[in-house]
Amino acid sequence: MSGARNLTLVIGALGGEGGGVLADWVVATAQAAGYPVQATSIPGVAQRTGATTYYVEIHPQKREALGGREPVMCLAPAAGQVDVLLYSELVETARAVQLGLVTKRTTLIGSTHRVYLTAEKMQMGDGRVDTARAIAAIEGAAKKAILFDMEAETASAGTVISAVMFGALIGSGALPLARADAEASIRAGGKGVEASLKGFAAGYARAAGTASAQVPAGASAPAPATSAARKPASAADLAGRIEAFPDSARDIIALGVERCCDYQDPAYAAQYLDRLARVLEADRAQGGGPLFMTTRETARFLALWMCYEDVARVADLKSRPERFDGIRAEAGIGNDEPIKVVEFFKPGFDEVADQLPPGLADRVRAFGRKRGRAAIFENGIHVESTSVFGTLQLRAMASLGRWRRKSSRFIAEQALIERWLAAIVAAPSAALASEIALTGRLIKGYSETHARAKENFLRILETIIEGGRIADAGERTQAVRRAREAALAAAEAGPLDTALAAYGVAPREPKAIPMTFHPRKKVA
Repeated sequence: MSGARNLTLVIGALGGEGGGVLADWVVATAQAAGYPVQATSIPGVAQRTGATTYYVEIHPQKREALGGREPVMCLAPAAGQVDVLLYSELVETARAVQLGLVTKRTTLIGSTHRVYLTAEKMQMGDGRVDTARAIAAIEGAAKKAILFDMEAETASAGTVISAVMFGALIGSGALPLARADAEASIRAGGKGVEASLKGFAAGYARAAGTASAQVPAGASAPAPATSAARKPASAADLAGRIEAFPDSARDIIALGVERCCDYQDPAYAAQYLDRLARVLEADRAQGGGPLFMTTRETARFLALWMCYEDVARVADLKSRPERFDGIRAEAGIGNDEPIKVVEFFKPGFDEVADQLPPGLADRVRAFGRKRGRAAIFENGIHVESTSVFGTLQLRAMASLGRWRRKSSRFIAEQALIERWLAAIVAAPSAALASEIALTGRLIKGYSETHARAKENFLRILETIIEGGRIADAGERTQAVRRAREAALAAAEAGPLDTALAAYGVAPREPKAIPMTFHPRKKVA
């Protein structure tokens, strides 16, 4: 045998990203060039969807030079023995580093985009993995790291990410495979050839360092997710008011104005700006500094809070044409192909009461408590949003938004928002005002999640922020920060109650959970 070491390649792709097709392309390209090659696959999980790891070994000498002999190849990668690692998502790439697959002999090719883990989404606060730390770990472990946003290139080319990955692999020069052979392998597949070649070219250019910042010729840039078509007639007036705010907060405020217009109307966006103007005035008086972080953070959470999700909002979003365009694009369904989308709803008495005036809402909630259950329909209801009748149902629910200002929840939310803003404005220091503003991130979610979040917010507001329990501003700033972090750490009441106990706040009484016993039905 020649003694030449096999070149090893590990490919990691999430379910549905075409990892198997990519491995086949690599094998076909190596075979076309005359190299002995072997590929195996290992099914697994990626903590968010199915995944398969593909392992490829290529002997660096062509068959014609081996005199009929066959190289011995392994079936699975070994830690410290990987020459090229190719992954389609940032944290999955970091996991490969953690497993020891990346060393100073490894050329690492990965995407910087994220598909968030379930554990990241479950956090009460911002549970996302620190992208900068992940990238630093990846670049520090590899001999060479080629990282770029493959998802963006995929969207521009209108293909799947495996084509971009293949182009990056060939463009890196880490394997002795020619571009012409690789493109021939794609053409031999016979499906989506033009889009795949466009994605291949984009990945090749990025890895080879010749990519242009412009959108490739013939490709259309993905449309931003905005509601430009829904901008109000007074958009120019609102834009002029935004310009009066500091540069550091203007981008967030512009998004907040757009959201409020889309959620309700221009008058609601004007109210959003009126509230922020009060905060900005206080921010200046408190000496918040040139960045005006209190104003910026208040703008962020105020927009989310003022545009809370209710039945009308959910129905509106689910029935918009652009939503179905997104579903078609994600599933790869053409405009001439039929599509059926069924929505599942399980409305509760509280959700219905939220849409009603206060007096009537109280009666509905009392009726729900008397029945001893939260949901109106135990098995939920199904609405086919792609049918005419289903669309009419959703638009009827969405139309409730025009009467939102008279609803019991709207009135309650606005009153609590004003309490929060009053506490920010009245804070004796910029540090305390900023911490109070950040408590706005506790308000989130829908239904029971929202109820728990609001309960935690009220507990901090009533025990630490309002009143005179802690006179010293510095100590109160620390108390608010610790309480907020405890509330974000877990949905349960325990961590927050423990944090507040240090300031003499008694823990909450355990909640009674009602139980309903149903007689067993006799079977005939």
